[in-house]
Amino acid sequence: MIYTDKELAQLTIVYCKAYAVEHVVISPGSRNAPLIVGFVNDSNFKTYTVVDERSAAFFGLGIAQQTGKPVALVCTSGSALLNYYPAIAEAYYSNIPLVVISADRPKHLIDIGDGQTIRQENVFSNHILYSANLTEGSAYDKTNISLLTEALTIATELQGPVHINAPFDEPLYNTTYRLKVSIPENPVKRPASIDFDIDRFAVAWNGASKKMILLGSNPPDRFLENQLAVLAQDESVLVLTETTSNVHYPEFVSNIDQLIFPLKEDELKKFRPELLVTLGGMIVSKKIKQVLRNHQPDQHWHIDRKTGLDTYHCLTDHIKTTPADFFKELIKVTKPVTSDYKKYWLNLRNLRKSRHKEYAAGIPFS
Repeated sequence: MIYTDKELAQLTIVYCKAYAVEHVVISPGSRNAPLIVGFVNDSNFKTYTVVDERSAAFFGLGIAQQTGKPVALVCTSGSALLNYYPAIAEAYYSNIPLVVISADRPKHLIDIGDGQTIRQENVFSNHILYSANLTEGSAYDKTNISLLTEALTIATELQGPVHINAPFDEPLYNTTYRLKVSIPENPVKRPASIDFDIDRFAVAWNGASKKMILLGSNPPDRFLENQLAVLAQDESVLVLTETTSNVHYPEFVSNIDQLIFPLKEDELKKFRPELLVTLGGMIVSKKIKQVLRNHQPDQHWHIDRKTGLDTYHCLTDHIKTTPADFFKELIKVTKPVTSDYKKYWLNLRNLRKSRHKEYAAGIPFS
């Protein structure tokens, strides 16, 4: 097989392979030639060529969203890299794994007037989970391996964008039939933390007669769906979902706005949960955000390994684990609570749906 003779490019590529990166979206250039040669000649990768970097980034974003696996974006040095920014911001807030690999010029060429050269290191710092600034030269292999391992682990396990910046000196197009770097062992997946006081959460859960679980954007997840269905058996638990939540169960309220838009102030007070549990990504409904900000729960728990989203300005606990791991422990210690909370709102939901169907059936087709 043909390899680039650039050891740093070889190292980057073998680590992408070890971390199961399969799709690579390449925008043509010169400085990234070592990366292009390496990825294109390795049958483990499916490569795509998209000339415009902004389009390339969103193309890769779509693949990553659908597969749930990290997708690599490869570009040349200079302002080409900045065209990735809109898609990176989207990936950051939507929990989509992107591995941005930018070729760069060596440090001694930066800020001296050399062409296609900008300050690329940490350029996405406000919207990136990790920046790996590599250094060319075999003397830096240990450091580069550590940086690549951390970046690819974070992209894979925390589901978000990372940036790998790889500087290459000329010549850029030389090839070899020899792999100069060691192939890494299969990475060991880090277990999600379960370092939380489940007993404390159980006391609060079992003591609340009005509990609301609100799920934002989320990939299809049958295991999580089943866990939520178990929790929804409790008469004190109301589960709200959106189309982008990708979970389905008859006792989940999936059309939130249809339920809450007509509510008067006294009804909104009744709707207010004592305990709000949120998970998943962003909520689309403006109305539910407005309602929960104006009628705040006594406690708000957000479950996420990365970020504690205080969407409703009342966050009391950021539970840094996966929803599946938290609910697995919570289900073991929950007790049924006597309440009419779920029954009342599901009855109203059913009434709204019935009236909607009647209205839709009676209006003329247009």
